[in-house]
Amino acid sequence: MADQNEPVTFAELMRRGTLEIGDGYRAKNSELGGGGLVFMRAGRLTQTGWDWDGAERFHVELTAKVKSKIAKPRDTVITTKGNSTGRSGYVPESAHGFVYSPHLSYWRSLKPGELDARYLRYWALGPEFRLQLKAMAHGTDMAPYLSLSDQKRIEIVLPDVERQRAIAEVLGALDDKIATNGRIAAAALDLADIHFFRAAQGLELGPDTFGSTATVVGGGTPSTKTEEYWGGGIAWTTPTDVTALSAPYMFETGRTITVTGLENCASRLYPAQSIFMTSRATIGAFALPQMPAAVNQGFIVVLPPTEELRWWLLHEMRSRVDEMISLANGSTFLELSRKNFKAMPIRLAADQVIAAFAQTVSPLHGRAAQAMGESRTLSTLRDTLLPELMSGRLRIRDAEKIVEGAV
Repeated sequence: MADQNEPVTFAELMRRGTLEIGDGYRAKNSELGGGGLVFMRAGRLTQTGWDWDGAERFHVELTAKVKSKIAKPRDTVITTKGNSTGRSGYVPESAHGFVYSPHLSYWRSLKPGELDARYLRYWALGPEFRLQLKAMAHGTDMAPYLSLSDQKRIEIVLPDVERQRAIAEVLGALDDKIATNGRIAAAALDLADIHFFRAAQGLELGPDTFGSTATVVGGGTPSTKTEEYWGGGIAWTTPTDVTALSAPYMFETGRTITVTGLENCASRLYPAQSIFMTSRATIGAFALPQMPAAVNQGFIVVLPPTEELRWWLLHEMRSRVDEMISLANGSTFLELSRKNFKAMPIRLAADQVIAAFAQTVSPLHGRAAQAMGESRTLSTLRDTLLPELMSGRLRIRDAEKIVEGAV
């Protein structure tokens, strides 16, 4: 084996039988629509993990045909085309059976005694891979693309496998806690939805509408040609910020604007806990900003008149997404207009029922938001420790102490 401080190419690891790389199956429309294995398109590998909701499935009788492209636990997965090229994921032991699409590549350790699978997954998040990815995927004027031939040229430095495992265990402890927090948030939100279903059961749509019950507003975009509008201290929300969330609690946005930018924008600065709902393309993704924030034109913003109505309206909106989609129109992409949304009749219970509902679900949302906020902190810590551990600048023992204090 080569010196452990010297890089080795993926091609060499493949030659040794240590690593397998491959891509996905090019499915035909006629092969989908069944009840068999899930067909996992690249777009379903998000920043927060795999999106299973509504995924297409193969016909059961095709299982043998797609067998070679079925994901295996502990695979590292990379998107290979478009602006998301290089986004990585990991197949956990508990994953459902699914088939990779052509724009996903997998890296699979065949010799755990030489290449730890979890170490490979974390390496894919680090700067060593990122620098090579940038050179390969963006080497032409074409859309970013990472071919299998490119991947064979990737170089990786492999420390001894005991150190690989130790690094993976340190970083894995943070990811395990993040996953636990995700389950806590999901359970709390599901329970809140159940409470709403019970409270709203039997209620009819009445004369009240979203527009008559709350203030319904929208947003806009300051001129992107004016530099002084951008990069300030005001959170500015786009639908991408919201669709990337695994739970509807937003702590930051990808872009910010200045006070001057806000003054020259159709959006106001909305208070924390306003109800943000995407209204273009993806209709019905929700966020409760945990700080004041502005929005672009892809949102409907609901400002409830009371704290009690905030939770009732949020869950009423979440339960009516399919109906909202049916009211949307547009030739390029679907859009739900504020006019149509405001005119939608809603179910309203008696004041005391709404107040009791808020008293029940407010702590659930609070616990979910707390869990997701903690996960954000842990993610930042993981991303800070990762390059230090990979480079050897940080000792395993010191990293373990840091993680113990965090989890």
